[in-house]
Amino acid sequence: MMLHPHGHVEYPPPLGKTDTGGQTIYVFQLAKALAKQGIKVDIFTRQLGDLPALEPIGKDVRIVRIEAHGTDFIPKEKIFETVPALVKGVRVWMKRKRIRYDVVHSHYWDGGYAGMLLSRSERIPHVHTPHSSGKVKNLEMRAEGTPPAELRSMYRFQVRNQIEQRILKQADATVVLSETNRIQLLQHYDVQFERLHVIYPGVDTAVFNPKPRAADKKLGLRPNAILTMSRMVPSKGLDRVVEALARLPKQLPFHLYMGGSIHDEFQSEEERLTEKQLGRLIKKHKLERRVTFLGNVAHGKELAALYRQAQLFILAGRYEPFGLTTIEAMACGTPPIVSDVAGSREIVVDELNGFIVDTGDRAALAETVKVLLRNKKKRSKVADNAAYTIRNHYPWEKISGQFKELYATLAAR
Repeated sequence: MMLHPHGHVEYPPPLGKTDTGGQTIYVFQLAKALAKQGIKVDIFTRQLGDLPALEPIGKDVRIVRIEAHGTDFIPKEKIFETVPALVKGVRVWMKRKRIRYDVVHSHYWDGGYAGMLLSRSERIPHVHTPHSSGKVKNLEMRAEGTPPAELRSMYRFQVRNQIEQRILKQADATVVLSETNRIQLLQHYDVQFERLHVIYPGVDTAVFNPKPRAADKKLGLRPNAILTMSRMVPSKGLDRVVEALARLPKQLPFHLYMGGSIHDEFQSEEERLTEKQLGRLIKKHKLERRVTFLGNVAHGKELAALYRQAQLFILAGRYEPFGLTTIEAMACGTPPIVSDVAGSREIVVDELNGFIVDTGDRAALAETVKVLLRNKKKRSKVADNAAYTIRNHYPWEKISGQFKELYATLAAR
């Protein structure tokens, strides 16, 4: 059983919608990779709208939607209030279907809360993946004065921190996405070291690879294309990218493509404010003709084509527990420039298969971009090394094997 209560849990995921991004991709890809290892996976989430209550998304992988406090979308900051009803629904579903799970694997603190309750009542081993932690996010975002004061109460850090501590104390195993995550949890929470396991995310290398496709060039990206791909929220540091590129020499051509925003009824206030801020920055620096907002980009061949056609990929997060887009870009042979706080920097060897930069230093970020845009030979060498790194060490087939071993250990107790 996987627990992933929040976001638009649809397949394929509508990336760019509120609370739907890297975590949802991670859950789906891990589940499908586990199925190839012979493990049946049910992904439990809240019922949303008129989506089917039971939806197969591949061999031995299903989405199970349980109604909890209605079927309207609820932001992840409030989703924990629906968890008791969700857990009750899951237990009824298990009884009706006569299914017994070997392991429950929860995601984020809302899923972790549900996993904690189910593990206790059903006596199922509990594996938890935090994806981020409230205490660390609060500290790192406040260091730069973000988010704006009017948004701080929205995060509900006090409630989140208390629940996260309970989850970490109870879980039989906690899987973190990087060594950085493990150190942060040990620093800020009461958690046993031997229950913390570092397993890096994987990549679907059948889709994300450097092999050019005929359709790639149809994208028509401009010369010296620079790509960012994330939700538009303050933690992603997109303002840093705009301000850094404004420092580039006017005679150096470039074009910034920013993916990840959707204008619909679900867009959060945080996303609206961030997009307005970016618009003001772009206008202030007279970059209107050098920036394109891509909106939603489907996760798959379309996104892989964008990575392959871009000369550089930038992950500038102020707070980034990992950053799946880093390894996707690398897999496609696109040199990444990665924030020095992102967990994915642990996979990057600076100047060998990517570049690690303090993205808060706009001048340093601008200088790195300038050097790379002017040095095609260096870009090409780094691109080859990046693709090699992912192809040989981080395909999902290898990563899912580590999870299978962990699950088997817990289920055997």
